[in-house]
Amino acid sequence: MLDRCYRGIDLNMGLEFPPGRRPPWLNERGELLSEKLPLDSTLARAISADKRECREAVGVLRMMQRSGRVEAGIYLMGLLAAAPDDWECRTAIVEALHGFDIEGCARLLFGELLAVKGSNTTRRYRDAVLKTLAALPAESTRAGFMAMLEDPTCSQRTREKVRCILDGNDLRCERTVFGDQ
Repeated sequence: MLDRCYRGIDLNMGLEFPPGRRPPWLNERGELLSEKLPLDSTLARAISADKRECREAVGVLRMMQRSGRVEAGIYLMGLLAAAPDDWECRTAIVEALHGFDIEGCARLLFGELLAVKGSNTTRRYRDAVLKTLAALPAESTRAGFMAMLEDPTCSQRTREKVRCILDGNDLRCERTVFGDQ
């Protein structure tokens, strides 16, 4: 459950609903109940052409996923698979998948690293993918990371990042290998 303050707005601002008219996703104190937030309208907003609308919807899906709504995480995976080459949007989706530990998520993210070639334009996106993979359990990611170390097409810099992740030195590598992001 979220706090009563969402984005700096006190949700319990004396709003009174007529009997039976309070939205099901708000409790009596005005707190959001993420398990009851409507998914349909959020999904529609996530595929909007309006970038701001899409980012906000991805943020709501992230909150739903982190509070245990598996269907929100699965939708984020599908959204990532179908997303255009808008690296800012794709990065937001990948960051929303942080900690989403179901079969297929690591596979999808490793596929992203193979499909998206490293460049100045894609560096932040690829780093977000690596950080999200690093947050998953080692048993889900170790084989994929080992394959990256053996892949001759993998850059030296990416190999350094993977070694840091495998060694469990994420905080040390955060400053040196992942740069100032």
